[in-house]
Amino acid sequence: MQRYLEIPVGRQKLAACLHLPAGGTSAAPMVICCHGLTGTRVGSAYRFVHIARRLEDAGIATLRFDFRGCGESDGRFEDVTLPSLCEDLRAVLAAAYEMAGGNFLKIGLIGSSFGAYTAARVAPSISGLRCLAFIAPVSDPKALAARDMPPEAWEYLRKKGWVDHHGLPLGKAFFDSMVDENVPAALAALGRPVLIYHGTGDRQVPIEQGRAYEAALLAADVHVQFEAVDASDHGLRNVLTCRRIEDGMAAWFAEFLR
Repeated sequence: MQRYLEIPVGRQKLAACLHLPAGGTSAAPMVICCHGLTGTRVGSAYRFVHIARRLEDAGIATLRFDFRGCGESDGRFEDVTLPSLCEDLRAVLAAAYEMAGGNFLKIGLIGSSFGAYTAARVAPSISGLRCLAFIAPVSDPKALAARDMPPEAWEYLRKKGWVDHHGLPLGKAFFDSMVDENVPAALAALGRPVLIYHGTGDRQVPIEQGRAYEAALLAADVHVQFEAVDASDHGLRNVLTCRRIEDGMAAWFAEFLR
């Protein structure tokens, strides 16, 4: 069963979809999907929708949402920052706990690209978090900005207040909100198992960004399953790859949430 929701965050609202298993309640184990920059709650190749429906059959609820400035949520993409992304995810978690009516929730997180970075940053504060699954995760956004932004791009950003990010204006506040922090180490300290898919030839977010999570988790003796995919597409949209990811995530969450 799928329900459409609007989740308040400040004076704005997030567009969301809640999938509940047949005969289930909002207190069922729940997976929350975090899309990447310029993404939406349907995911690449409708991946989040497909996974949510698979999890329904496994007795697991799923909550998909659009970050502010993305998809059908309120706000402007130009105003997106690292703190605003984390604030949005926390608002979604608060809504999930409220829907559970005070019952203890087992939570799983899916994060794609920058959504994985957001999920990793918020993870240490999530009550009931059991496991995570990442697709082409960002671990060091400052390194990506340094690689992708030539001097003329920084000058344009200074003058105009934004740069073009896949057809959307990414604002100066986003870059100003970047901080020096070791997110993989903080996630590893939490001790929760993580499943990671990353393309070996990913040109947008190199596989080394995903490997940083793997290295930190292994160093902390935390269970991590890293699936290197022979692909250069950041969204991993090959049909067989999509099926591999959907099968793997369905099994992953069934193991750690049920």
